Amino acid sequence: MEATKNKKRDRTGEIYGDYTIVRPAENDREWIARCSCGRERIVKNDNIWKLKRCKSCAAKLRTKNKKPKKDKFTEMQNWMRPKRPKFKYDVLYELDLPQCVYSCEGKLVNEYSNAASFEIVKCNSIDEKVVAKLNRRVNLKKKDVYDLCPKN
Repeated sequence: MEATKNKKRDRTGEIYGDYTIVRPAENDREWIARCSCGRERIVKNDNIWKLKRCKSCAAKLRTKNKKPKKDKFTEMQNWMRPKRPKFKYDVLYELDLPQCVYSCEGKLVNEYSNAASFEIVKCNSIDEKVVAKLNRRVNLKKKDVYDLCPKN
């Protein structure tokens, strides 16, 4: 029997991802592949099945599919905002502060799901120092806030 040499498989024209095999390279185990953008590279027989796209085409794909970034601060505020707000911004509310002797009056600054922040507008002269230490801003639970003019 005569010994026969294994013939090299002709891969020219085969497509792997965005690459098309153009011609064999100088080495018997390598091929020259061309990407759809026109860039060429040498690929070994063992790694030919791993071909997808060149780096520049992959980068274009990544930037094309990216969503624009959202502003984290507004996203966080919307997440904390209640679905059904209880308070209104233009109304004065009676605030029961645990630090103060008498109740104070304040306007709504921001409302969250279980709490709200208020700016103190009026307070008793006895509690003035305590309110000044708080910078006239307070965060309270909703149960500690009462409407000054309740609707009948």
